[in-house]
Amino acid sequence: MNKTGSEPGRKDRRPLALLLFALCLLGITAARQGELFNLSGKVAIPPKIAWREDFVVPGLYRVPADSPRPAGEDSAPLPARLAPLFFQPIPINQADKELLITIPGIGPAFARRIIEFREQLGRINDIEELDEVKGIGPAKLKILKTHLVAD
Repeated sequence: MNKTGSEPGRKDRRPLALLLFALCLLGITAARQGELFNLSGKVAIPPKIAWREDFVVPGLYRVPADSPRPAGEDSAPLPARLAPLFFQPIPINQADKELLITIPGIGPAFARRIIEFREQLGRINDIEELDEVKGIGPAKLKILKTHLVAD
């Protein structure tokens, strides 16, 4: 005999018995609700869907440029760390090294040079100023313009 009280070489059949019991309960419940065997041959018709004309239909709408913006949209600027999550450009004057590394083509060395350049200038007023950073040429500047904004 082993620890479970059964003889060696014999499998424990309790899980199988529990599974069969659960299937029986499921079958009885389904049969009582009439979903297991539908012998009448009738198809259940879903209830009629209510439709109201004043519902807004999903789609794209043009909004006039002079229309008022929703409250709170312009009141609080988005934190730099959240900008990529909302597909917004990263504010260069608030970005730290970890945030700059998320931009394609920018590694730790480039991020460090950008931050050092920003600290020397005090503030970056235009993304074009990054052209002066060592290693940033026209191709990399083009990438940076799509991912960064001067705040």
